[in-house]
Amino acid sequence: MKLLMLSIREIRKKKFFSFLMLLVCVIAMQTVLSAFTNAASAAYQQKIFESNMGVDMEKVLHLNYQYTEENPEFANVIRQYLDYIKALQGVEAVGQFDATGMYFFELENMDEYKAINGELLKGQKYENYPGISQLLSVDEEILSFVKDGITEYTATTSGLLPLYVSEVFKDILSKGQILTDERTGGQYEIAGYIPIGAKWVEEDDLIRFPLVSLNGWFIAPFTKQSRDDIMTQLSSLHNTYVFLSDHSDIDFVKEQVSTYPLQHGFKASAVLISEEYKGYQSETAAFTRRQILLALFISIMATSSVTAVFTTNTLLKKKQYGIWIANGFTLSDIAAEIAIEIFVIIFCSGIFAWGMKWIELTRSIDLFKTVLLTVHIRYTLPICIILAFILTMIAALIPITKLMKYQPFELIGGDTNGSD
Repeated sequence: MKLLMLSIREIRKKKFFSFLMLLVCVIAMQTVLSAFTNAASAAYQQKIFESNMGVDMEKVLHLNYQYTEENPEFANVIRQYLDYIKALQGVEAVGQFDATGMYFFELENMDEYKAINGELLKGQKYENYPGISQLLSVDEEILSFVKDGITEYTATTSGLLPLYVSEVFKDILSKGQILTDERTGGQYEIAGYIPIGAKWVEEDDLIRFPLVSLNGWFIAPFTKQSRDDIMTQLSSLHNTYVFLSDHSDIDFVKEQVSTYPLQHGFKASAVLISEEYKGYQSETAAFTRRQILLALFISIMATSSVTAVFTTNTLLKKKQYGIWIANGFTLSDIAAEIAIEIFVIIFCSGIFAWGMKWIELTRSIDLFKTVLLTVHIRYTLPICIILAFILTMIAALIPITKLMKYQPFELIGGDTNGSD
């Protein structure tokens, strides 16, 4: 404790130099911690994907469209194409999904619904439309993609399409209730509830984008009108997946998926989800290496600066160290004081930089906010503390080595650098 207080006092004496070193270290640590946060979040995103994937990645193909026609007739072409794929040997099913905002006639002006939904929509693209409903149209075959949600549709007593409602609306929307699509007039019967905490994919890329909460969402099968609607079909194109049987010829299916479109005026191909995932892992590994190399480079630069300042101090403060020895300090005590002084500066700059990054992430509207914030708290904070110890040992090595080479008579005629 005595050495700690002495170190703090020495830091306060060198106000300008201490502030300058602190500023340099804060800038460096912020860059380093950002690099570690980004690198760790990429790896963490992989773990999230693996833990939430509810299908065998070796048995599902993802359709990729390179060229399409945006005209009303193309919706029928796509339907025929998907029917063709379904009929191929080795194919068990073809599934799609599409997310959209719509109005239900019964909910648009319901005060209780708008109050709950308005809170859930804050900070999102529909935040100014509390009466809107977020509908996820999903083929039953694809419901199992993400765990912790619904896995199958149940038949309704009315014969209408089943509609699953987020459990957050359970008190105001009951099973068996009929809801009407204001635009098309299509009707749905509420068949059950989506568990709180259930998630789905935000974007077209199942692997690279994080899952988003389904709190406040509705899930239903595609209607006949949406099957024939060109806008819905275009929106669903890149969310199309082919489910294979255990003994299917994957290369044959891929070939047929690619050949058929060429005969009908568009281009498409298929790739296994496992292959897409391996490609993503390679990209992530390269990105992670770059981030870590950047962090190491910045750490070396910052440590070199601190080392240079404290080595110079050690040369200029011989007389002061001589006075300390005369008052009962040993060279080991002085070495410890130097190390503590360096640690206080690096540690404080690291915590300050970590806090600045935390504030930045809490205010962010980034799609990856949850992933980044979780990683920053769970992994980057321990890294920050460990890094402070490592950088302290490296930065203190040269000045302490220089100090230990001094003989007692050398610590008499030195300069105190104005600090005594």
